[in-house]
This record gives sequence, structure tokens and C-alpha cells, in this order.
Amino acid sequence: MKTLKIYDPAMCCPTGVCGTSVDTKLLQLSNFINSLDKKMFEVKRYGLTTNPQEYVTNGEVSQLLNKEGVEVLPLIFLDDELLFKKDYPTVPELSSRMGLASFIAKF
Repeated sequence: MKTLKIYDPAMCCPTGVCGTSVDTKLLQLSNFINSLDKKMFEVKRYGLTTNPQEYVTNGEVSQLLNKEGVEVLPLIFLDDELLFKKDYPTVPELSSRMGLASFIAKF
């Protein structure tokens, strides 16, 4: 089983899909994450304000934050490989990096 870890910047809610002006990229990402096969992928999502300990205990995340500041967020890892930083990927970008080319047509 692969693990997708998302280290979000400080947001109004855990997914960022709330409020009056919802970022469509975050909405699509949330839908994509919810559609992943739970037998193939475990998704862990951390919020800077709700799970600050995760940003400290993960050495690579801590190092990136110390070097580049909070502007480096979001950080997205597949297992221990950093896939994206500083911006959320589109669903086709993320699914391609995850080896899920079939998802590209769905979104």
C-alpha cells in the first residue's frame, strides 16, 4: 500500500474546501483523494494549524520549512518521495505522478 501525505498551509478548514470562495483546484483534489482505492492508497493530510507536530517530526518537511519558510507549502509526498511543493497539482499532474493515468480522463 502506498501512502500519500499532504502537508497543507494554514487554512480555514482541514481540506480548504469551505467558505464562500472555494479554490476549484482544492475541490478537484479533494474529490480525487476521496475516489482513490483505499486498498491501494492511504491518504494522510496534515494542517499547519491543526497538526503542527507533524511538520516538526518529519525531518524533510521541517528542513524545507526552515530553509524556504511557509511559502513552501503545500508539500505532497508519495511514500517518502516529494512530488510537489509550493502549489497544489492538478488532478492529471498528481494522478500521473502516482502512476494512475486512467484517472486523467475522469477529471
